Amino acid sequence: MTQPFRMASPGYALRAPLAWIAGVFCSAAPAPAQEPGRTDSPPAAQVPAAPAPADTADTAEPPAAQVPEAPRWDPGNRVTSSVGERVRPRDDAPPTDGVYGRFEGDLDFALGLGAEIDEGDARGALRFSLHYFYAAGLYATYRDAFSDDADVRRVLSFGVDMRPAFIPRWSKNMQQGPGFLDLALDSISLGLGAFWEQPKGRSFAADRGFETSLGFGVPLLGTATGPWLESRAQLAFRGTESARPEFFFLLSAHALVLSPLARAQ
Repeated sequence: MTQPFRMASPGYALRAPLAWIAGVFCSAAPAPAQEPGRTDSPPAAQVPAAPAPADTADTAEPPAAQVPEAPRWDPGNRVTSSVGERVRPRDDAPPTDGVYGRFEGDLDFALGLGAEIDEGDARGALRFSLHYFYAAGLYATYRDAFSDDADVRRVLSFGVDMRPAFIPRWSKNMQQGPGFLDLALDSISLGLGAFWEQPKGRSFAADRGFETSLGFGVPLLGTATGPWLESRAQLAFRGTESARPEFFFLLSAHALVLSPLARAQ
C-alpha cells in the first residue's frame, strides 16, 4: 500500500536555508592576517630578568697591601775596554801562579856536571835526567876517577827518579813563593837504580849493585829553566858488603821541551 504523502513542518523548511546561507557567509569572511615566519605556538615561559648590579663603588673591597718588588740584577753598562783593565786581583791573592814556567813543556831535560865524593875518593860526575811534567822520570850517571890510584875507576848507572812534591803542592795552592823556595821544595827527588863499575886493576862492570839516592836543587834564576845547583846523597849496595855512602855536587842546566804527544792533545 502506498504511504500517504506527509508535508514537512514549516520550521524545518526555514532552518535548512538559513543554515546554508550562514555557512556560505562564514566561509567567505577573510581570515586574520598572519606575519610571515610566525606560528601560532603557545608563548614560551617568561624568564625574569636578572636584577641590575648594585653600585660597586659602595661595596668594593679595600685594595690589598702593596708588596715591594725584589731588586733585579743589573748587568751594568756596556764597555768597550778589555776585561783585564777592569778586573782587579784580590788583595790576598798569591804573588805568583806557582808554576814558574814548568808548564811551557811536558818534558824537563837536565844535564849536570860536577863531582862525586865517597870514602876518600873523588870522581868527576856527569848526570842526565828526564822528567815528565816535573814529576816522574829517568836518570843516567857516569863517573870517572881523578886519580889512577882510586879504588873505583869508573861507574855507570841507570835508574828512575821521582819528584813527589810538585803536583800535590801545586794542586792544593801551596806554591806561595818565593820561586827559589817553591822550586827547591819541588825538586826533592827519590832515585832507585843499578850501577856497573870498574874496580882498580880490573875490567869495566866487574862489580855491580844497586843504589838509592835523595837529592834537591836550587834554581839560580828562580825559574824552572836555566842553571841550578844540585846535590845528592846516595847509598851503593855491592853484594854482601855494607852500603857505601856517596855524595854528588852538580851545576845543572834545565830545559823544557814540548813533546809530540803533548802537541797532539
